[in-house]
Amino acid sequence: MDRKKHSIASNLRFWIRYYLKNEPGIFWISILDILLQPCFFMLALYFPKVTLALIEEQAAPERLTLVLAVYTLLFLTAKGISRGMSAFNDMALNKERQNVVFKTFLKSLRIGYAYTESEEGRNDFRKAVEVQNRGSGSASSQFAFIIRGLAGTVLTFVLYSTVLGTLNIWMVFILLGLAYMGYLLDIRENRFQNSLRHEEAVTEKHFFYMKTAMGNASAAKDIRIFGMRGWLRERMNKVTAAREKLERRRAVWIWKNGFLGRILNLVRDLGAYAYLIYMASAGDMTVSDFVLYFSAITGFSGFIREMASGLAGLQQASEDTEWVRGYLEMPEEDISIGSRHVSELARPISIEFRDVSFSYVSGESRTEIFSHLNLQIGAGEKLALVGANGAGKTTLVKLLCGFYEPEEGAIYLNGINAREFPKAERYSLFSVVFQEMFFPPVRVDESIALQEAESVDQDRLQEALKKAKMWDVLQEKGIAMDQYMGNLKKGGIELSGGQNQRLLLARALYQDGAVLVLDEPTAALDPIAESQVYDAYQEYSHGKTSVFISHRLASTGFSDRIVLLDHGKIAEMGSHGELMEKNGLYAEMFRIQSSYYQENVDEEHQ
Repeated sequence: MDRKKHSIASNLRFWIRYYLKNEPGIFWISILDILLQPCFFMLALYFPKVTLALIEEQAAPERLTLVLAVYTLLFLTAKGISRGMSAFNDMALNKERQNVVFKTFLKSLRIGYAYTESEEGRNDFRKAVEVQNRGSGSASSQFAFIIRGLAGTVLTFVLYSTVLGTLNIWMVFILLGLAYMGYLLDIRENRFQNSLRHEEAVTEKHFFYMKTAMGNASAAKDIRIFGMRGWLRERMNKVTAAREKLERRRAVWIWKNGFLGRILNLVRDLGAYAYLIYMASAGDMTVSDFVLYFSAITGFSGFIREMASGLAGLQQASEDTEWVRGYLEMPEEDISIGSRHVSELARPISIEFRDVSFSYVSGESRTEIFSHLNLQIGAGEKLALVGANGAGKTTLVKLLCGFYEPEEGAIYLNGINAREFPKAERYSLFSVVFQEMFFPPVRVDESIALQEAESVDQDRLQEALKKAKMWDVLQEKGIAMDQYMGNLKKGGIELSGGQNQRLLLARALYQDGAVLVLDEPTAALDPIAESQVYDAYQEYSHGKTSVFISHRLASTGFSDRIVLLDHGKIAEMGSHGELMEKNGLYAEMFRIQSSYYQENVDEEHQ
């Protein structure tokens, strides 16, 4: 993704607009908190001075008690309001942090599929989610926290400067200079920390990989069988030693840098003491003023360093925001555009790939898959696509369904360019079983139909499950349609790989699209179950144009036609018998696979 670089001010406006639209309370409470912070600090600053001044004046106990009570009440009120607002903001910010992650996911569904599936798209999505999955350290939360703290600190700093200015204006400049030196030490430490980032990332990656691997129950068998305990212990010790060495190096460096910072603070405090004691001894300053100014000097330097730290944190929060904002502001694919409607298409549908070219693009690299491919699939024809891994079978299906667009040429449905149909309608034409399994953790009927329970046609769903040979399985296991998939909820169900694939097949049959596409539908099935699916395939593909992808050539015999793809080109095409008579690549691959199965049968009979 070519991300536009935004300024900190621009990213601040981005979050302000977001919060005003989605959770205005965060914005307005932050404004109140910014105004309240200086009040809180000024009360804390003047409380000792007022108390000592009253004592110096030998004020009546009643007056002293009243003033102290008022100050205490104001202080506690300000503190209570501040904590209450912080609690609300923390809760609201956490909610919005999760909402931003959800919006990012929804955005990925509205961006062109080719980009979201690409390595670049996956990395951009992962980074946009990762910077939001840091709890209070997320991009959205950090911007709010830092701006709120920074703005309040700036206002307080101005008030403290006014107080010190009444003492000696040069004192302000001297303190600014010392604070700037402290800021340089902070910058120096940040640079050191950044210099360790790569080494730290590698060390942490190795540590957590070993930690995860050693705690993986599925690896316990291999560890025992191959006697890996000693070797793993040695590897873990090396990783741990490298991690500890890095931490010791970090701790020593930070201590040395912190020591210089403590010297600066000592110089500041001794200088302030000396000047204030001189003023007091000369009779130019009361004890209460001494306490006031010394507290102001100490707080003044702290505020400068807080502002410097806040600016550095704001820069990092802005950089993190670039990932979120860049993803959320990406142009979306309009799947409603089209001059024709699929309702115009007579069933079954004919398909034609006419002079289609397509390549995968990743950064500067380009991998050509198809170059001027031509293929016709007759209305109601059952076509099998076979070939080695990487031949282009799944890519062809994704082009057919509209997930990818040809770089050259076009795909025609009943002789009409598929681009003329809105993609939202075009998707509805296809009932597809993909290689990847997707079962959301919802009710069984919802997970199959991908609809809310109230919208599911239970009779139609039952029929689809029966055709996919899963209805009886669910009945035998006592699995009801209102149970939940996965282990997210108590009593959730988990099925075998083959059973899950049959559920995917039931989903495709429930969809009842005009074109049935099965992408390796029996990869996880045993031979008997595979045979059952193929027998039923003839029945539920009747009246539909069907595209069947498989690497098992023995499963293609029932197809009307077989297309063998090799490196993105149609190497051979015909029925199983015709291709065997041709004695080409298909026949060679079929004999190799058949000999493998025959060898297994022979071994079993020996």
